[in-house]
Amino acid sequence: MTENIFNNNYHFHQHHSRRRVISTVIISLLVACVSVGGALLIGHQRLVATCSETMKSYQQQAEQLQQLLDDNADALDITTDDVLDENKSVVNDFQTAYKQAEEELANAPSDDQCASGQNSDGLKSATAELASATLTLSDLYYQVDNGAENVQLANQIKLLADARSALNSTMLSAQALSRNQSLSSKVRTQLSRAVSLASNVMETNDLDDIQDARDQLDEIIDEVNDQLLAANQELLDIEAAVSNIATYASADGSYIDSAMDILSAAKLQPVWGLEKMRGACSITGEQASSWLAAFCSATPNYIYINNTLGSDVTSDAYFADAMRHEIAHYLIYRRCGTSEPASIGSGANAESTASSYAVLYLGANAKTLNRAMDSRYHMNTASDEAAARIHAGQCY
Repeated sequence: MTENIFNNNYHFHQHHSRRRVISTVIISLLVACVSVGGALLIGHQRLVATCSETMKSYQQQAEQLQQLLDDNADALDITTDDVLDENKSVVNDFQTAYKQAEEELANAPSDDQCASGQNSDGLKSATAELASATLTLSDLYYQVDNGAENVQLANQIKLLADARSALNSTMLSAQALSRNQSLSSKVRTQLSRAVSLASNVMETNDLDDIQDARDQLDEIIDEVNDQLLAANQELLDIEAAVSNIATYASADGSYIDSAMDILSAAKLQPVWGLEKMRGACSITGEQASSWLAAFCSATPNYIYINNTLGSDVTSDAYFADAMRHEIAHYLIYRRCGTSEPASIGSGANAESTASSYAVLYLGANAKTLNRAMDSRYHMNTASDEAAARIHAGQCY
């Protein structure tokens, strides 16, 4: 009996203990749930508070940007026609910044949304760019305030200055061209007169007159350059024609026919007798008897030939190539207006340069021409370089 009572008590206590453990677990779970719920509630409250703060900050920035837009709305009336050409970009930049600011505000989050850092950054950037563009534009208000008439006047002044600068450049080109001795005196005089007339127009305030003066001067310059190009092509054609004529001896061993063919290819006429050059270019009696041939710039279409030469001279290839040498004098004169241009330099002279020119561009034989008894006719590197400079049109 006692044993049964003991067992019953044991089972009672054992069952009671299990219930107490279960109750404790349940209570602990309930407490945990309440704690988690409280944490979630607190976290939500904190999130709501943070979102509210960011939204408040965003709205303050948005209000500042809106105020900046409102304050500068009148500036939208300014167009690129109201400012000088170099300031048109300032107006365009302002209008672009204003439009971007409006678009940024239009993309604002709704009241039930949370403003992100990206939203705030966008507002800050739009505000900064609009403020900068507005400040730059404000520096131009004096132009706008003075009215379109003053802006047009300022543009007119700039156009006038540009036109004068352009005319001055054209005048300098014409002056340089007028010094080209290969041009006829008539053409050089025409250029000088045109420059003088343009100089008088330069000081006027009439834009059309200045532009007309430049157009007229440009037209004259173009005509002269066309003449120079045509003349240069003529000279190139002469050089090609002369180079194609072979130096040959006739059946009797004379080079006279070859020499005449060479002169004919250059479209030059032979004049037998050096004394016939008198009155055009100076020549002494000794020179008239000792020179083989000569070129006179006063009568450039003639080549004067000594008519007292013996067969020992005319039966030498040197006689034919001497004509190429004289043609070289003629071509140098045609290119530079003188047979002794300054570009020859100190290392050569007119005779050695003419011989080099004949060899380089007229088919002459260097060894043949270098047999000249007078050393002034002997070629070297300096004379070759001088001939090349002249052939390229460098005369000074």
